[in-house]
Amino acid sequence: MDLVAPPVIDLAKSAVVPASRHIGYLFRYKKYVNDLHSKVEENLEILEIDVKGRVNLARDNGDVIHKVVERWLEKVDEVQGRVVELQRQTGEMKSCFKGWCFARYRLGKESKKKIVIVDELLMEGKSFSIIANPAPVPPRVVRHFDAFPSREATKKEVIKALKDSNTSMVAVYGVEGVGKTTLVNEIQEEIERLQLFGKVVLATVSQNPDLKGIQSEIAETLGMKIEEDAMPIRAARLLERLKQEKSVLLIFDDVRTRLELAEVGIIPYRDLDVCQNTCKVLITSRNFDVCRSMETTKNIEVQGLSERDSLELFIRNVGDVDCNALHKMSEDIVNECEGLPFAILTFARALRDKDEVVWPDIIKQIRKSLFEGMSLFDDLQSKVQNDLVRLEADVKGKVDLARNNGDAIHQVVEQWLDNVDKVSKETAELHNKAEKINSCFKGRHSACHRFGEESKKKVVVVNELLDKGRSFSSVSDPAPVPPRVAEHFDAFASREATKKEVIQALMDDKTNLVGVYGMGGIGKTTLMKEIRKQVEETKLFDKVVFATVSQNPDLRGIQTQIAESLGMKIEEQSIPARAVKLSARLKLEKNILLMLDDLWTRLELTDVGIILDEVSEYTCKILITSRRLDVCNSMKTTKNIGVKVLSKNDSLELFRQEVGQVDSDALREMSEEIVNECGGLPLAIVTLARALRKEDKGVWTDVIPQLRKSMYEGMDIVNASIKMSYDFLKTRETKLCFLLLGLYPEDYRVTMDILVGYAMGEDLLGDGETLREARGNLRIKLNSLVSSGLLLKGDDEGYVMMHDIVRDAAISIARENRNESIMSSGLGLQKWPKLKEAGKCLRLSLMSNDIREVPANTPEYSQLVTLSLASNRSLEDIPDGFFEGMKCLATLDLSDIGISSLPQSLSSLNNCLRSLYLDKCIHLEDISLIGNLKTLEILNLKGTAIERLPEEISRLTNLKMLNLSRTYKLKSIAPNVISSLSSLEELYMRKSFSRWEIEGTGDNASLVEVASLTNLTSLYLKIENTQWLSTDIGPCHHWEKLEKFYTSMGDSTTVRIAKSERCVTLTTRSDSYPVAAWVNVLMVKTYELYLEECYGLKNVSELNPMGRFYNLKTLTIYGCKEMEYVVNVEEQVEDTMLPQLEFLKLSYMEELNAIWNGPLVERSFEKLRVLGIRDCKNLVSILPSRLWTRLQNLEEIKIKKCPKLEKVFESDGFEEGPTSIFKLRSIRLYYLYSLTSIWKEAVPLIRLENLKTLNVIYCPSLRSRYLFPSMAFAQRFQQLEELSVRFFPQFTKLIADEEERIEIKSSPIFSNLKRLEIRDCHGLKYFFPIQILQSLLQLEDLWVDDCSEMEELFEFEECQEKEDGSMNIRLPRLRKLQLWNLPRLWSFFSHSRRLPRLFLECPSLETLDIQECPNLKRLPFGTQSTPKLKRFKINDDEWFERLEWDDPSVKSQLQQLLSED
Repeated sequence: MDLVAPPVIDLAKSAVVPASRHIGYLFRYKKYVNDLHSKVEENLEILEIDVKGRVNLARDNGDVIHKVVERWLEKVDEVQGRVVELQRQTGEMKSCFKGWCFARYRLGKESKKKIVIVDELLMEGKSFSIIANPAPVPPRVVRHFDAFPSREATKKEVIKALKDSNTSMVAVYGVEGVGKTTLVNEIQEEIERLQLFGKVVLATVSQNPDLKGIQSEIAETLGMKIEEDAMPIRAARLLERLKQEKSVLLIFDDVRTRLELAEVGIIPYRDLDVCQNTCKVLITSRNFDVCRSMETTKNIEVQGLSERDSLELFIRNVGDVDCNALHKMSEDIVNECEGLPFAILTFARALRDKDEVVWPDIIKQIRKSLFEGMSLFDDLQSKVQNDLVRLEADVKGKVDLARNNGDAIHQVVEQWLDNVDKVSKETAELHNKAEKINSCFKGRHSACHRFGEESKKKVVVVNELLDKGRSFSSVSDPAPVPPRVAEHFDAFASREATKKEVIQALMDDKTNLVGVYGMGGIGKTTLMKEIRKQVEETKLFDKVVFATVSQNPDLRGIQTQIAESLGMKIEEQSIPARAVKLSARLKLEKNILLMLDDLWTRLELTDVGIILDEVSEYTCKILITSRRLDVCNSMKTTKNIGVKVLSKNDSLELFRQEVGQVDSDALREMSEEIVNECGGLPLAIVTLARALRKEDKGVWTDVIPQLRKSMYEGMDIVNASIKMSYDFLKTRETKLCFLLLGLYPEDYRVTMDILVGYAMGEDLLGDGETLREARGNLRIKLNSLVSSGLLLKGDDEGYVMMHDIVRDAAISIARENRNESIMSSGLGLQKWPKLKEAGKCLRLSLMSNDIREVPANTPEYSQLVTLSLASNRSLEDIPDGFFEGMKCLATLDLSDIGISSLPQSLSSLNNCLRSLYLDKCIHLEDISLIGNLKTLEILNLKGTAIERLPEEISRLTNLKMLNLSRTYKLKSIAPNVISSLSSLEELYMRKSFSRWEIEGTGDNASLVEVASLTNLTSLYLKIENTQWLSTDIGPCHHWEKLEKFYTSMGDSTTVRIAKSERCVTLTTRSDSYPVAAWVNVLMVKTYELYLEECYGLKNVSELNPMGRFYNLKTLTIYGCKEMEYVVNVEEQVEDTMLPQLEFLKLSYMEELNAIWNGPLVERSFEKLRVLGIRDCKNLVSILPSRLWTRLQNLEEIKIKKCPKLEKVFESDGFEEGPTSIFKLRSIRLYYLYSLTSIWKEAVPLIRLENLKTLNVIYCPSLRSRYLFPSMAFAQRFQQLEELSVRFFPQFTKLIADEEERIEIKSSPIFSNLKRLEIRDCHGLKYFFPIQILQSLLQLEDLWVDDCSEMEELFEFEECQEKEDGSMNIRLPRLRKLQLWNLPRLWSFFSHSRRLPRLFLECPSLETLDIQECPNLKRLPFGTQSTPKLKRFKINDDEWFERLEWDDPSVKSQLQQLLSED
């Protein structure tokens, strides 16, 4: 029993303490030790790191650390050491017997006490707002340099003038650097000592007067605060306050232009009907004319110091001058300074205590610095004359040429030319100023300094203009094409009714499959797009998916279209497996519309993955289009709607819109005849109108006979109009480009990358030597086809498409030239077609068929130029002799077929083949034969199975484009292969080979080889070895020509989808800084930069020492744990930083203290639109206040999980200024545990009237009990659409009560609010008054959850009642109402006892969800209040039975919905 004696004895001795506590020490010792360890590790150590960091920084600055802070750190060290020992002892505890019991007791007791000590240390450490005092500042060498005799007289003259009762405004003027400000400070001290005025106020004006700032300075000195924003009101308040002062002197320093004192609120005493010594004004200025413009009554010039005083000032500050040589140099320096204290002190302080031998060098440097302005101007003038003017002439030449062609000049180019003109004029003005600066000019030192500052700023602007001007790849777009029919013809009366009928059918609960039918060219697809647009705008469905089916349905393609719209990717290859996956995804959508366009036959929806029977009829609806009603019926549509032709009036209006201005009556009459021939078909009307645009009367006259002739020969009006438009094309090359597009399958999205190779093979693109020029020529031809109505631009700029009828016409036209072009794509062919005259065939397209084999002995295709077998996935073998007879073949497309090797006869194309497409040949491994194709210019191997890029490829010296992207198996590239491709312009290697060797260290290619390619304009590659970051790869100045690049460096597995043409991603866990020159080149040019887990990186400037990132638009930083600042400016830089940045996103950065550190740089962050920050646990400040004021383009800010952040915005010094952030639309603040306020700092900066989204989630330290401090304040949120508030137990109301009632009807509150979510606000008793509820006419979604004190939703005020005492409140757009976990809620409205018949009308309400509201007594709905209600959810049937009903039929309606659910 002796084992348990010690604790028992101890317990007996401590009878005053409850025995349970001591027993707890014994049996809970391990918990106490673990709690202690956790508290130390998770809280104290983090706080210690923070305090130590601040201490180290203070010590580096030479500051004196507070003793209490040093003692605190010592205590923390002691506690940490003891905790480690306690943990060690705990680990040795194995049994409660054998003498261990007492040890447990002791460990538990000591740990418990240490927890208290740790809590005290935490409280003390968190209280350290300041941890050091600044280092003692040595006394200034000279302050009172005005005490010299030559300056004393001036001071006395000023004071005498101020004493003069006839003088109200005194001016002190003199050149810059003469000491006016110092003199005024001395005068202020003297006046205060003599008590000449009851109050003296000093304000600095400067070059661009900030009247509000001046008012604030004066007001603060007078002990007042001006809350008003309007200038006249502020001025009136200040004037009233000044009148209360019996005797006041206002000093305005550094006035550069006339200052309107009355606008500030100052009227000197002579203008006031009061006693004479009320208000006097003293100003300083560099310019005497400014003083006269201020109507001063006394002007006093400040002269330079006398020679004697100048020498004395110099010697006081330079120290002992104990030899004749130094004394003589001192006199020379003083004479040169012309009595200007600024210049004298500059020399003296630089020479202080320096040896005689270094004086000449220092003097030389200072002279250079003082006159640096002239040198800077020379640099500026050289840049303008030699660079900018030449570039301007080049751009103007291109602009003049484009205007002559009728092209539309880019607005950015015109603005650039205006800016160049402005800079040139300003430089000329500077030149005139420079002429005046000579050795006889008084104050030339300060003038040169000021001149240099102006020149320096201009150089920055000129450099930006040069960069911008050199970046213009083009200066114009082709003449604007009239809007596509798709954009407007459905707005005609004869089409609008059809659109309304379709949308009405989609809204019908009993309809789930709607068919739209009509003849080809009538505008069904256009109508679908307009319906989609309207459905999305009105949010009739949560999701809208559009897919094109076409004549020969490609199920895999349809599945892909739907999947991409849903944001998913289907990896499976088999159709059934893909269907299962798609079906599962569709079931997750609650309210979706599938639009399937252009059905020619019945489509088995289940084969695609669409199963209507397995989802609610309200969940998924389908809209299809077809040319035939019987196809719609075969799909078992529940509603079919025919699309009719346009009316005569609408047809004529459409034609006139497309043809443009028609000048003569004769042409207007012919317009009617042509329109009559078109029979109301929009496609025919538009095609003909665009063909006739800008044509003369003779062409118009021939149109109608040609149309009638074509139709007489059996051609319908649509095809006849297309044929005519084709005939009107100006050049043979454009016509052939049109026919080339007919080679592709129906509804095929033809990209520029695919088409350029085909066009080059046909010699359609002129003699351009580069791919860039070839693309430019191709773009001109495609724009011409779009303008003619023969081609459709895609939803983005990446592709073009042909209307299926236009494609049919292209095929028909091609057949007129017998056997020239065989277009048999997408026909489901399984066998090679028989050709009668194969030797005459120029183009053969068998794309997207099911051909399984090609003939071993093919006829001689001696003239064949273009051959496409693409997307014949069953074609697994091509005989070796297949290409023997194709001696002219220039373009060969074998993409997406099943071959695993290339036929030997491919080598026979060595003198003709220019473009070879093998992309998506997923089984192809050996490509060595390609090395024989010496004329090859385009080679696409994307998605092949090659494992090594063979040495033979090095022979392709004419190759301009090589695509190796998605060659996942490619692990080896033979050395010297890449560097041999000397003509290469475009290299694509995304998701491909990445093991670039450091040169000479392995058997793979080196990155130096890529750098040697001097013609590159596009470069996409991954670099796995981060050693390359700091490794030189040789000269890379030619990379300045890169127009597109995506470079991924490091071992990141994150897939980044680049949003622009220039992107760099970087992941490195090694110290790779500073980076090599080639990285700097990319950093300067890139638009997007992603930094992920870059260990050792302290700030982004380490990636570009110049720190400019001129072109960067998106910066995303993730997991860079050692980064303390995004931008760290250690000293003032002359240039701008991040001037184009639009998106900045930061996450998981443990050491981040702030985004910006150091002096501000001009134009930085000015274009920032989106700022997102999350999980930065040490972030204490986001941006300095002066940087916030520059964010005029900021639209969105989202901050999440930054526990130390006390305020988001910084507006110190700008409380009285105008708002500067005008475009902010969204504020989202999540889990900011230390945030104390939102609006205090935000209000001076942000224009709240434009805010659309406000989310404030779990910010427990907010001090206010209201989200909005007043009704008037809430009225400022005019555009707010979404308001979400969660986890605020301290809130008692959303909007604070007003002392005086305001009129809400005249200025509604939250009138645009669409979504309101209030959750976990336990102090909230209701939302807001019923008058505000009546303003919520746009509200669609209301969700209230877990507000334990809420008794009513809305507080009743006096409102208009009906004669029978009832009242209706209407929320016309409310679709969803959720009330969850409101235990005290008894009524919707607090006044319902007096008005039992108070109804809430919600004509759009679809979902009513009430959970855990046991005390709710009635629902405020009548029989017609919720006609569209589809879902009624509750969790308590007994509560439903207890409800009180004004009309029992309402209960029956809701009961019916309960049973259905």
